Amino acid sequence: MQKKVLDSLFKQGGLTLFAFPGEKTIPLEALQNLALAMNVGARFVIVDFSGENHFEGNAPFTCDALFNGILSKEELDKFAAGQSGWIITGARTLPTSDLHFRNFYQNLQLIKKVVPQVLGILPSEISDDEARRIIPAARLLIVDCDNMECASVYLEDAQSLQGAPLLWLLSSGPSKKRFPRAARAVAKSQSFRKEIRRCDWKKEPEAFCRIVENLHKIGILQKNPLDGVSNVFRKAFPLFLLAAMALPFFFVTKVDPGISNLRDRRHERDKIAVAPSFEYTFDGKESIQRIARYAIGRFNALITNERMIRQYVDVTLEENGYPLNSWEKNNFNIPPEGTILKFSRPDFFHKTASDSIGAAWKYWTSIVSDSVSYLTEFYHASASGSMRQHNGIDLASRQGARILAPFAAKAWTSRDERGGVIIGLVREKDVILFMHCDKLLYLDGQEVMAGDPIATVGTTGHTTGPHAHVVTGIIDKKGTKRIGNVRYNVIDPIQWFYMFKPNSP
Repeated sequence: MQKKVLDSLFKQGGLTLFAFPGEKTIPLEALQNLALAMNVGARFVIVDFSGENHFEGNAPFTCDALFNGILSKEELDKFAAGQSGWIITGARTLPTSDLHFRNFYQNLQLIKKVVPQVLGILPSEISDDEARRIIPAARLLIVDCDNMECASVYLEDAQSLQGAPLLWLLSSGPSKKRFPRAARAVAKSQSFRKEIRRCDWKKEPEAFCRIVENLHKIGILQKNPLDGVSNVFRKAFPLFLLAAMALPFFFVTKVDPGISNLRDRRHERDKIAVAPSFEYTFDGKESIQRIARYAIGRFNALITNERMIRQYVDVTLEENGYPLNSWEKNNFNIPPEGTILKFSRPDFFHKTASDSIGAAWKYWTSIVSDSVSYLTEFYHASASGSMRQHNGIDLASRQGARILAPFAAKAWTSRDERGGVIIGLVREKDVILFMHCDKLLYLDGQEVMAGDPIATVGTTGHTTGPHAHVVTGIIDKKGTKRIGNVRYNVIDPIQWFYMFKPNSP
């Protein structure tokens, strides 16, 4: 991940939770000042989950509304047009089911579009089940109070809090003998760095805000490793180059008996394309650029870039008898409702996909019930100077499109900040996961039939638009990843396709 991407992910916002165990009163003014500083003085949002009436609420909806359904357009319009500071209160409310969490997660994304950085206040007592469901939505948990005993018990009893990104503001850590799990959690955190201990968040909200920002970014980096080549590798590059040149003389290279990447793929592209062109009727909202991405993928099985899209759009407009600037709006061409355009095979692209991509492309784009779907990024086992590490493929589709089970399996669900709402399918030897889902249609442990809708495409987690991030893996008792009750190792979805030779659902 480059610095620009890191800054962008931070600016998308996040939830910072405060816990004040054993405290009857909390520093309301200091919290408001910190919330305002985190949003650069523009506006703030504080959500009081505790139900202890620390604040007088002034939001157009109560705290429980965040869990019981998706906020209405009217509520969101009032929220967006309202005052500089919103305080959301109500009865003690935390997610108690997967549905509650999904509702809250989606509402949080809607709130973050208005006020990116959100502060939340946890109840003074919390069960592990409640903690397990709220923590995945948060980027940081801050614990601050005057009672070491209460704070230690609070962290010790709720095991899910111990794995959270933690900032412990008490003067010392929990007793290792009496509260071993809490002590380990605090010791693993960044809590005792000098710059943190010197900063009083109640008196210096701007300085503390910078600390919180850095901790948020550390959390993002832990889930999104830096792309590019390290300084050590750069300095040692000549030695690595000499070693790479010498290796072939000492080791015999095995010839891959797989499909050749050199032969002409025209006949395979014809199988994918079915016809040399197709017509598309626009609805007045869809852009030519999106259909162009789909068309290039359909005909050539290529991941597109902006230059390719611009060239293809220009050729398409010209072939259909329209000026190149037709229906331009914010760098997109959006034809009016009812406009029909013909999209032809882009033979002017001299680049074609490798043989191994063609049939797999057709298969993966058939996983969703969306006639206009395409791949936007392939699997990359490790980062390079031109691409980031990416442990799956990205399948772009329209919001709400159904994801279909490619095989009969057992379903397992999960959620985290990066992947959002996740559903995995597990069978005897392999697994497949779909991330960034909107709604889940199966629960943990349920048997899924091939072709069943299992979830819908969404934008939960770290994503710039609706798509499914697809991860495939081989089951291994010593695997580095886990879904449900199995461990697995990630493999390239293209490799997975040829290993298992699946049929389209």
